[in-house]
Amino acid sequence: MANASPEQDGKGGDDQDRHLHIRLADDRSSIFDFITEYLHAAGKTADWYWRTAGRLEGNEAENLEELLSSAFEAGAFIAHDHPEDLEYLWVTEEECEKERKREERGEQREAAKKDKSLPHYA
Repeated sequence: MANASPEQDGKGGDDQDRHLHIRLADDRSSIFDFITEYLHAAGKTADWYWRTAGRLEGNEAENLEELLSSAFEAGAFIAHDHPEDLEYLWVTEEECEKERKREERGEQREAAKKDKSLPHYA
């Protein structure tokens, strides 16, 4: 049950020990594509957004606030327009740590496969 609340997931445990993870349901989906789609739909310049995100350093408060605000709005847009593409998971700290380690191992394997000369984007 991807959209289960902690009370509904049947795993028991104390609800206060869990926190929410939101993931794309399909590993082939790209959060960058969804955010770009949102930016276009909102009449915002996607190129500016991605260039700014890639250059962001230090305490650029004005740009950071705009980026975070747009990212938050994009999340709401995705949840509204693409609910089938999202998965909501209530996890414990232990489950979270296991997932983080799996992702790190997976990213290390993927990084080894890729040519290191390819550019990386924010």
